[in-house]
Amino acid sequence: MTTKPDESENDPVDRLSNQWLDTEPGDSEFNEPAMDTSEPLDREQLRRAADVQLVHAMLMGLSENREDARQRRLHRLMQSIAVDKARMAGEEATSPQRPHRYVGPAVRWGTAAMIMISLTVLLISLPSNKAMATIDQMISAIENAGDRTYSVIVRDRNTGRRDRGGGRSAAERSRQERAVLDGATLYLRGSGEYVLYRYTSSGQAVINGSDGLTNWLIRPRRAVLVSNSPQAFRIPMPEELADLLALDFIDTLRQIRERYKIKYLGAVPVERDQERSWAYLHATRRKGRFKGPRVIRIWAHPDTGLLRRIEFADIRLQGDPEPKKLLLDLRDQHTLAENWFTHAAHHAEDAEVDFLSEP
Repeated sequence: MTTKPDESENDPVDRLSNQWLDTEPGDSEFNEPAMDTSEPLDREQLRRAADVQLVHAMLMGLSENREDARQRRLHRLMQSIAVDKARMAGEEATSPQRPHRYVGPAVRWGTAAMIMISLTVLLISLPSNKAMATIDQMISAIENAGDRTYSVIVRDRNTGRRDRGGGRSAAERSRQERAVLDGATLYLRGSGEYVLYRYTSSGQAVINGSDGLTNWLIRPRRAVLVSNSPQAFRIPMPEELADLLALDFIDTLRQIRERYKIKYLGAVPVERDQERSWAYLHATRRKGRFKGPRVIRIWAHPDTGLLRRIEFADIRLQGDPEPKKLLLDLRDQHTLAENWFTHAAHHAEDAEVDFLSEP
């Protein structure tokens, strides 16, 4: 049979715990002398009081996901310790014959301080911190998002100027007629459908796309190519992005989460959109065998997590040794035609179409 502690025995513990739980530094109640008990708390009562404070400290630390809230809580706790120590020192000076009555407060404050400091350090390093939570929110937003249109921009790393030529001379661009990434437009729906319009130096479009089941490629004066292979007609990407940039962004964000050290730097406006603030993440590649740009910057909607802009630094495009910046910037979220992600929506009805079987 289990016996319950006598309620009178619990009264001093309850009063001591309530005094600690219900007051804050600076409160008039907090600055009053400690509660007076006719007898000092025994070992069992001190243990129960410490247990209550331990559980409270852990719950407070776990419930405060924001770093600034954790810091404020820790600051208040340290203030409380200072107040308690000062009070103890003053009362010990006037009543040196009864020091044992302050063993409980010293133990509880020391224990709570160590717990809060440990939880603060632990929670900052856990995947649930603000940066990782924002990445996870962005992935969920993509999975549930509607149609989105992004502009693709290439800039010189130092001057910030647009780089439409991909580093090739005018004669070479005219001869090769390669479509470039700068000035391209990327259309997205959900996580598996995309259309990418790139343009040659003479303004002709090269279009890559997928309806989620088949991939297809449209080039000037050539047959339309269609394949059910997921690797068919992949976009020619800079080497640094070959294994990182997926056009639906979900795999990209997952790899950034695994391969990069990510910091949440608050809510900031972006270029040409100074009236609204966006959640800003700064990602630095971890040391190791991972490929990818050294730095990635990400802006997302602070409430929904929708990707607003992603910038890859130090990218080297084909034929150009100078490092560039590659940006994908959200242009709008207008609903596209139902068949927009099929190849038929982007070429003439009488165009030749070649269906390629998967090897």
